[in-house]
Amino acid sequence: MNGEVLIIGYGSIGKRHARNLLNLGIAPYVLTKHPDKLNVKFLEDIKLVKDKNIRHCIISSSTAKHLDDMKRCAVSLSKLKNVLIEKPLESSFLKGKKIRDIARTHNLKVSIAYNMRFLKIFDIVKKFTKHHKKKIRIIEVVAGQDLREWRPCRDITCSYSAHRKLGGGVDMDLSHEIDYILWLFGIRFKNKMMYRAKISDLKIKSPDIFKLVLGYNKFIADISLDYIRKPKERYLKIFCDTGKNLHYDFVKDELKIDGKLISNRDNDNMGNSYKRMLEAFLGINKVGKAELCSLEEALNVLKVLEV
Repeated sequence: MNGEVLIIGYGSIGKRHARNLLNLGIAPYVLTKHPDKLNVKFLEDIKLVKDKNIRHCIISSSTAKHLDDMKRCAVSLSKLKNVLIEKPLESSFLKGKKIRDIARTHNLKVSIAYNMRFLKIFDIVKKFTKHHKKKIRIIEVVAGQDLREWRPCRDITCSYSAHRKLGGGVDMDLSHEIDYILWLFGIRFKNKMMYRAKISDLKIKSPDIFKLVLGYNKFIADISLDYIRKPKERYLKIFCDTGKNLHYDFVKDELKIDGKLISNRDNDNMGNSYKRMLEAFLGINKVGKAELCSLEEALNVLKVLEV
C-alpha cells in the first residue's frame, strides 16, 4: 500500500475502521476531538498532516458532514488519491453531486462504504439470479430493528439517526439494502412507489419506516426498512414463477434454496465484510476492488430516495 491513511470522524464506525486498519498493520491518523487509548495517531486539526504522505482518507463523520469533510480533504491533503466515504454518500442527491464535482476537480477516486457487497453470500445470490433471471418475479427485502436495541448504550435522541437534518432516518441508515438491489439488478426500473413516515412512539425527528417498490420489466423489488420491529429481521428473498426460490437470513446467517438449508460459509459475517472492503479500498486485495461502490452508484441510491 502506498502512503498513509487518515480517518475523519471517530464514532462507532470510525473506531471500527481504525481497529481494522491496526489489524492490517496500519496505524492511521485520526481526526477527532475525542481521542481514546487506541494506538493510532490522533489529531484535532487537519493542517497538522498537510505535509504528510496521506494518499487515502476515510470519511466516517455523520452523513450531513460528508460534503464539508470532502472539501477539507481535497484542499488540505495535496497527496490524496483515494477517498472512502461512509454510506450514504450524503443527505441529499444535490449534496452528493457537489461531492462528485470536488472529486472531478481534484482528480480523486471516491468509493462509498457499502460493506454488505463484500458478504460472500452475494456470490451465491449472483449465480442464482443469473441462472433464473428470466423467471424471477418477486424480490423481497426486509431490514428492521427497534432503534433502542440497535443503539442500546446511547440516548437515541442524541444520535444522528434521530435527526433528519443530520442525515438520519431509517432509509439513510439502512440504504445498504437499496444499494445491493441496484447493484444486483440495475437502475433500469420502469417505475417506483415510495412511502416514508414517522409512525412509532420513538422520540426522534426522522422517518422510522420506509417502503420502496421498484418495478422492473418482469419483476418487482419490494424493500421494507424500519426502526420498529422486535426481534430484528434482515433478509432477502427471491421468488421465481417456476417455484424456485432463494432465502437468506442475514441475522441467522442461514441460506435456503428451494426450501433446503445450505451449509454456512466460512468467515462470512458483517465484521469480515468491513475488513475485505478496507483491503479492496487500500489495494491490498485487488480481487475485491470490483465490489467497491462507486461514486456514481452511490448517487443512484440517493436519486432513488428523492421524492
